[in-house]
Amino acid sequence: MNLYLRLLLVWLRNLTGAKRHYSHMSESRFRVLPHDLDAFGHMNNGRYLQIMDVARTEWMIQTGVAGAIRKHRWSPILGGGVIRYRHSLKLMQHYRVRTRLLGWDHRWFYLEHCFADKRDRCVAVGVTRAGLRYAGRWVDAHEVADLVHPGASSPRIPAHVHDWISVEEDMFRHGQNRRPVRSRPAKVRTVA
Repeated sequence: MNLYLRLLLVWLRNLTGAKRHYSHMSESRFRVLPHDLDAFGHMNNGRYLQIMDVARTEWMIQTGVAGAIRKHRWSPILGGGVIRYRHSLKLMQHYRVRTRLLGWDHRWFYLEHCFADKRDRCVAVGVTRAGLRYAGRWVDAHEVADLVHPGASSPRIPAHVHDWISVEEDMFRHGQNRRPVRSRPAKVRTVA
């Protein structure tokens, strides 16, 4: 089942649900299918990130964020993510992704995605940051939160999220300052 079909199922599953509070933890259910596997027989590392997209969409539908995005024609943008793998998921294995909002600042919403197997063991956990754009500018996250849930205030963003942002910013700065290395052909000595 490709990701578009999974997204369609998420939309259908949530057509009649009542709007939940932004602090709601959504739970998305999946199964590892053959096209999710890598060459070693477990779920591909990149597939976790794609599944996090689907799970994040389900959270947005349930909390009313998706409706606000459609109404205002905002474009959701993923600004980064980090994931920690702990255990493998195998073919046909059922798993759940629990998605919850950690908090927001002026631009970004920070979300956590915990992958749990049938024994309720956390097999991987990821943190992402997402923002919204409209007409070439960033939409203020406080404005979005207040529109979706009037009077909303961000929970305190956990220290590990600040640490991740700091590391990510350092990596980006370091990468920008690195100049490409030009290789010169080696001089060859001939021995007579």
